Amino acid sequence: MAEQRKYRANEILLTRMRIEEGLTLTDIHKMTGLSKDTIRKMFSGKPVFLTSLVEMVSTVFNIKNATEVLHPEELAKLGVRTEVSEDGRVLEWKIEEYLSGWKETSNGLQFQLARLRHRFLDGRVARGKCYELRHMTTAERDEVETHLQRHADVCQKIDQHPNIARNITAAYVNDLWWVLDAWEDGETLLDRLMTERFSEYELKFIMTGIASGLAGLHQVDIIRRELTPASVILLASSDRPILTDMELAKIAGSGATVAPKEWPDDPYRALEVTGNTPLDVRADVYSWGRIFFHAATGSICERGAETLPDGDMIPPAVGELALQSVELLPDNRPDNMESILKALEGWI
Repeated sequence: MAEQRKYRANEILLTRMRIEEGLTLTDIHKMTGLSKDTIRKMFSGKPVFLTSLVEMVSTVFNIKNATEVLHPEELAKLGVRTEVSEDGRVLEWKIEEYLSGWKETSNGLQFQLARLRHRFLDGRVARGKCYELRHMTTAERDEVETHLQRHADVCQKIDQHPNIARNITAAYVNDLWWVLDAWEDGETLLDRLMTERFSEYELKFIMTGIASGLAGLHQVDIIRRELTPASVILLASSDRPILTDMELAKIAGSGATVAPKEWPDDPYRALEVTGNTPLDVRADVYSWGRIFFHAATGSICERGAETLPDGDMIPPAVGELALQSVELLPDNRPDNMESILKALEGWI
């Protein structure tokens, strides 16, 4: 029986091999007889039938084993080990546990999360984020260098804040880019939203903490741009929210920030982030509002369809600002997070 499941290829690896061979997508189309659409999907990381992928890599690159070119996420599903360090060492740290399979940022970089323990200092634990760069050329790495350094730059610029991740270091290790933050024991806000509804106290406490973190970023001219529940950690001991993953944050006056040509869909991201409109802090106000409604209602709704839950759990002043926060046009939103924090302070 023919294989019916579709598989994603590692588009970075395929593109590098194509360039090394001096081939165009049209050349590969002629060599294999596969449709141009299928070839385009392979080289953009979209799923294709395994038979098509096998035909292409064997004909064009003389690769008989298609697993050699599969995306790391596909390899993980097949049970193939995709660890990034043979001896588990990253500088003076040692990988203790992998926290995720391979994921992808908005601009297409592949990364994996891990918990690391200091090799010499007892009790020191870190959250590691490792970017897969081994298939990139030097020119490609230079192109994303600003992106790779962004998280550490943002954390350093804001210094110590109770709602912002604390960065330890960032460095290239064996052609991989590692970002190490102080370990925060807890779960992501997304994990919590998927398992339970918030009480009034939890909603106020968590959303106030997120607003405080965003206000702290804005005070040093940083726009978070694409805050989601997956990038917020809730501490196990107190539920205090910690904002993480600052790779696509924008530092005012720092020049262009590396951004994807095609942004993937994100229901929490303000529409102007992906357009040509100049950005300001109201983009983060929108993300805060979308997260607020998800936490308050238990689900994420279509843009523009947000409604407050029945009952008197949410004070009128807070509810009004939350509704204004998710206005599609930036001019209709609150001008800053401070006005939202002021309303939240009156929530008894």
